[in-house]
Amino acid sequence: MPDGCRLAAKLWLPDIAAKQRVPAIIEVLPYRKRDIYAPRDAMHHRYFSGHGYACMRVDIRGSGDSDGHQGVFAMQQEQDDTLAVLKWIAAQPWSDGQVAMFGISWGGFQAIQTAYRAPKELKAIVACSFAPDRYVYSQVFRSGCVLLRSIRWSTQMFGYKSRPPDPLLVGERWREMWLERLEHDAPQIISALQHQNYSDYWRSRAIDFDRIKCAVYAVSGWADGAYVSAVGEALSRLKVPAKGLIGPWGHRFPYLGVPGPAIGFLQETLRWFDHWMRGKGDGGGIMKEPVLTAWMAQAVPAKYYYPESPGRWVAEPAWPSPRIKPKRFVLNAGGSLGDRAARAGKISARSPQTLGLDCGELMPWFQHGASPEMPGDQRADDGKSVCFDSAPLAKTVEILGTPVATLSLSVDRPVAFICVRLCDVAPDGASTRVTYGAFNLTHINGADKPVRLTPGRRYVVRVPLVDTGYSFVKGHRIRVAVSTTYWPLIWPSPEPVTLTLHTGASTLDLPVRPPRREDAKIKFKPAEAAEPFKRTTLEPGGRNRVIRSDLGKGETVVEVTDSSGRGRYDDIDLVAEARSIERYRIIEGDPLSTTVDVTWTWIMERGDWRIRTETRTRVSCTRTHFVVNASLEAYESDVRVFERAFEERIRRNGN
Repeated sequence: MPDGCRLAAKLWLPDIAAKQRVPAIIEVLPYRKRDIYAPRDAMHHRYFSGHGYACMRVDIRGSGDSDGHQGVFAMQQEQDDTLAVLKWIAAQPWSDGQVAMFGISWGGFQAIQTAYRAPKELKAIVACSFAPDRYVYSQVFRSGCVLLRSIRWSTQMFGYKSRPPDPLLVGERWREMWLERLEHDAPQIISALQHQNYSDYWRSRAIDFDRIKCAVYAVSGWADGAYVSAVGEALSRLKVPAKGLIGPWGHRFPYLGVPGPAIGFLQETLRWFDHWMRGKGDGGGIMKEPVLTAWMAQAVPAKYYYPESPGRWVAEPAWPSPRIKPKRFVLNAGGSLGDRAARAGKISARSPQTLGLDCGELMPWFQHGASPEMPGDQRADDGKSVCFDSAPLAKTVEILGTPVATLSLSVDRPVAFICVRLCDVAPDGASTRVTYGAFNLTHINGADKPVRLTPGRRYVVRVPLVDTGYSFVKGHRIRVAVSTTYWPLIWPSPEPVTLTLHTGASTLDLPVRPPRREDAKIKFKPAEAAEPFKRTTLEPGGRNRVIRSDLGKGETVVEVTDSSGRGRYDDIDLVAEARSIERYRIIEGDPLSTTVDVTWTWIMERGDWRIRTETRTRVSCTRTHFVVNASLEAYESDVRVFERAFEERIRRNGN
């Protein structure tokens, strides 16, 4: 790097690079190229290299085997480093000067953030589950509400950054490099909670779509609620050639997609890069195809896990699509969801604090196999909500895009949140969550200007739900469920809130999509990938979710356990393991009882070299503050070589 810091990378070169210059594809991540993510990395980079591309997996500054330390939401530094990587690649004897970027999650962030800087070397990107704005699309906030999963993610990143480089690569420097990382490691939940509103802190970390000059392929899955809506926004705002793809998947690459169907995503990616960097091959016609291809789910089961999503592929030649029109439903008295407004009325209710136990994970990823990460049957949560049901549908209604609820309401407390769920109710009563939205009512004048609400005052609030594609079939009912709590997804307001909803004046607009005959022709090739980096399983991993209720105390605890399993990476003789426990606790009627405890343990071993790091975070609250207690411990051969504790009280600002 220009400042002397060295970044570590793994490079796959195609055989033809010995005779001719080739384009390159890079993926930039903080998730270590040598161990836990190495099997997956090899599956796509070996594949691309086998098709004539140089491929590079880069450890960002302070991660894996790279020098330095990783910052907290350090987008500018990461962008600057990636620009230097592009220049380095363009100067290599095997490079033809053209570079593309590929990645999911942080890799997708890096791709879109680098494209925003418009380097001349960057010709195209494929960004999966990405965030153009880390406040709007993230694991930290949802429309101004604090997401409890942010504590899990923070503790995980706290642990990611605590691991040392591999002595086989960096030599005796490894301990010095490790201690530097440990000294600078800090839980990012502290920075996140210090910036609860949309301030310059977040604006400086967002991108401007107008500055992007390269072609963009935006990808996500309907089950990945943290990021999927960014695809539609990108297609609406980009001024460069762009395409979008949305499947039924969680937070996974589509060639590994769950729920299925998984598709030949690597072949699709090659078509994209071939078009923009080679101008030949199957990619020649890719820009003549529809702008957005999406999965139209139909009668999805109300289960915590299902391997395949029922439905079909659909496509739109343009996005936003002029074919899709909003159909308005009115939330009427008596719990009716009608085509017309009935006589004006009011419904008042106070949501239980435990409403939301069937919400599932924020972004299911099924990293360790089948696990209960999807939203389950919603009937229990529906019973705690204010619900409005349509009559059984006389014909199928299909939607694609952003449903929007417009609610006329008042509340009895100065700080309050609203949650709206859209459900598909089957004839047997099973309720499947199609999508949802949450909104911090103190942001009614803007996310940068929280205000204290006036109890009893009537407000009109627009609540966009997470983008979706869904087919409500004939005979089913459409349900809208409204609440002021959604735990353990969002942190509750300081006091229980009574909501008064004005019926006849509150509405739901669904983006109804008419059928398109050409949809029947949409097909993807079967999933392909190269061989993974070899890993021998020593102990299996897994993920589970358990809910415990103490009826005497009125206490509910949601516990999520996760383990990568214990595995040996045979080519480098390294044994690695990661495991975590998340506990979300609340007492009914007392939102101030909310606590979240998360621990992560990381283990690396090779012969006598044995490393273990442990990160812990506990977040609780008072009426006025969030209270964060965190710790980091590092062990070498069971001897503790580093420890540090953090304690912060952060004022609640509209939360």
